[in-house]
Amino acid sequence: MRNTKLQRWVMPAALNLVATAVVLVAGSRPAFASTPPQSVAPPTVGDILIAPLSSTSVMVDAALDPNGLDTTYVVNFGTTAAYGLTTSPQNAGSGTAMLGVAVRLSGLLPETTYHVDLLATNAAGTSSSGDRTFVTHALATPTVSTVPSPGSLPPVGRPTNSPSGKVVRVLVMNPAKSFDGLSGVSCASTTFCLAAGFQGRPGGLVRPLVERWTGQSFATFPSPTSPGASLYAISCPSSAECLAVGRDGHSTYSARWTGHSWLVEPTPSPVTANGDILRSVSCVSAVDCWAAGYTDGATTNMAILLEHWNGHSWSIVGAPSPHATVVNSISCSSAANCWVVGAYDAFPGVGNLLAEHWNGNRWTIVPTSGSSGSAGEFAAVSCQAVFTCWMSGSGTRANFMLHLVHGSWRLIQNRPLGEVAADAVTCSSAQSCWSVGLGFMVGHWNGKAWSAATQPMFVGGGFTSVVCPTATECLAVGIWQNNRLKNPIASQRAVAYVARST
Repeated sequence: MRNTKLQRWVMPAALNLVATAVVLVAGSRPAFASTPPQSVAPPTVGDILIAPLSSTSVMVDAALDPNGLDTTYVVNFGTTAAYGLTTSPQNAGSGTAMLGVAVRLSGLLPETTYHVDLLATNAAGTSSSGDRTFVTHALATPTVSTVPSPGSLPPVGRPTNSPSGKVVRVLVMNPAKSFDGLSGVSCASTTFCLAAGFQGRPGGLVRPLVERWTGQSFATFPSPTSPGASLYAISCPSSAECLAVGRDGHSTYSARWTGHSWLVEPTPSPVTANGDILRSVSCVSAVDCWAAGYTDGATTNMAILLEHWNGHSWSIVGAPSPHATVVNSISCSSAANCWVVGAYDAFPGVGNLLAEHWNGNRWTIVPTSGSSGSAGEFAAVSCQAVFTCWMSGSGTRANFMLHLVHGSWRLIQNRPLGEVAADAVTCSSAQSCWSVGLGFMVGHWNGKAWSAATQPMFVGGGFTSVVCPTATECLAVGIWQNNRLKNPIASQRAVAYVARST
């Protein structure tokens, strides 16, 4: 019952990798935020990562610090260390912290060794990443795959053309020889939606992964260059302002999209031996965002962790935290209306339902109940500005959906424990809401009742997040994992569906 939240089911694999990665770097957190320089200095350039996109293109990711001076960067590349080709200069700004930059190299030859070097220049001089080499894929090697299909991986769900609408699979980027997953998705408009998660290779460090919805598929997008970090959620109040949160080793993590690059924003994670995490984020505006998670994960000392973004920095905000509290989701419809849900007495054994509300001044616990009273765990909450809120959860006897109507939470639906609980919920209107969960389950609310839009498939993985860019179209993202393999971590693949109302 307790692992109804897909991120709690599939993310431990990624977290184990992160933990391993931390050992590899002596338990230290990469220093992506630096203090202002004491003297004028050339840019600081970190190592570069090269991600294959196709047999003729790659993405070069790097982290650089302008050290307070206007900085530009280029990538030199070619089939020898003499390079011969250079990209157009890009502006990195004049900040004093490490930021992620990405440059796409196209028109390459298949199965060819290339040399690459990123150069960053300001008034104090030029810094280099140093020469790196990579080999492009063979022409026949697919680097963009559809969601698993029969004959390759197990079928993902069984889409149905229900009276409420239809659910279809869409393309995502799955780089060859890598594992990856999409954990959160957010839309700033009908034309700007980002999905966030993680990517890695067996035996190496995981790193953040961000992809953009093109209207037809999810495609490559610049990602934060933070080795060892994974993203669990993202919220985009505008196309020039997105906040993604997650975990970096044993600590909380946040990165901000500025419209042209990612900046790692320090989070005041309490220092613990067992790890802290930010699981969910919700932005009312670019200067008003909340992130929710917990400290001391997987111990009886687990405590709620709520942080607020004011447009410049994160700060911890106190909230009631009963014994062994775990937080799964947060949603804000205004500066004075936020809900956060999870459970207390959550480790070990069955927990008790926990919901807290922000009224603009303080957080308070709000009594709620599911089909089994207070025992259980809330997995998701979703509040829209115009519409009311939904909560999903699991009890000792059933999974359930609650609806906030005129200030009171009402039990709308019970599901037998044999059916999959909803791990994320969103609404495009009062008559159209979507829920997603394990087994790639999709449900639809037509204003009167919930119905199944897909029949759940009990294979490894499921959906983690859902968002509706329009009144008739919603996007669901998640992770597929082959648990039959000796190393299922290496089989993780990002998946995505689009659900359309009729």
